[in-house]
Amino acid sequence: MADIFREVDDDLRRDSAQQLWDKYGIYLIALAVGIIAVTSAVVGWNSYQRSIAEQAAQAFITAEAEASVEGADAAAIFAELAEGVPSGYAALAQLRSAASLTEAGNIDAAIEVYEAIIGDSGAESILRDLARVKSGTLLVGRTSYDDLAGRLLPLTGAEEPWRNPAREVLGLGAYREQKYPQAHILFQEIVDDPTSTPGVRDRAHIMIALIEPHLPTVEPVVVPVEEGQSEGSAAADMPNEQDAVTEEASEEAE
Repeated sequence: MADIFREVDDDLRRDSAQQLWDKYGIYLIALAVGIIAVTSAVVGWNSYQRSIAEQAAQAFITAEAEASVEGADAAAIFAELAEGVPSGYAALAQLRSAASLTEAGNIDAAIEVYEAIIGDSGAESILRDLARVKSGTLLVGRTSYDDLAGRLLPLTGAEEPWRNPAREVLGLGAYREQKYPQAHILFQEIVDDPTSTPGVRDRAHIMIALIEPHLPTVEPVVVPVEEGQSEGSAAADMPNEQDAVTEEASEEAE
């Protein structure tokens, strides 16, 4: 008797499964096909992207070799490379092209290339910021300190990767316009930054030595000692003019 009930139960389960399959089987098949198709597409896209990156890297290496040949037009070689590679490699190629233009003395064309990188939203932000610094270096003496500050001051923060090159460019711009307190602050920030490279720090020390003779001097203030007042208490009442000068310079630099 138990076997009969088990057989009936098995038949009911089979009938139920068959009804569910008849009703929803096509959807299950479609879901399985969809999962396979999406997985294949993702794998294929990743493989394609990897292939494109490998091709771009090889093209960059080839361009480097061609540009190193004596008499080669390196700027043109990298400019052509930038036209046919993904945005990351394109920005690198443009940076190399602009550097070659700078070496050749074609400053206006180099600035134009750097500005193109800055305006390329597809390029990595770290490369766009580097282009800002490079462009700013070429613009010292061609534009005002205020214009340079608008471009580079956001890059001088303590966490910015290009902070010390940006500070150096701004310091040079301020020095050219005889804004000595601002220039002194910028170069001092380079000296105080433990991550500064030796070359940048050495140049900052030189600039500080050139700037310091132009900084405002603080004349000692003689405070008459009133009867019954000690000299120590009179000195304590004197305003700290050095702090005032430093604070004023900091406000101007900002």
